[in-house]
Amino acid sequence: MEKLFIIMLIVIAVVAFIIALVSSILEGLYELLCDFFQQAGALFAGAGIYGIITVVCIVIFIIAVIYIIKG
Repeated sequence: MEKLFIIMLIVIAVVAFIIALVSSILEGLYELLCDFFQQAGALFAGAGIYGIITVVCIVIFIIAVIYIIKG
């Protein structure tokens, strides 16, 4: 009975450690992604009309490069 109690304590400790590790990893990834999307949104929101023009020009440039490479 004593060995069962020790094994149960070890299992509980290992499971708690794994849950805490996975939780901290997921929380870190969530914060990283939220921070990335917030920075990207702030970049385009703060840029205004010039940001829209810049994005359109970049898209046109990429399309032109693809067109030149293909044909």
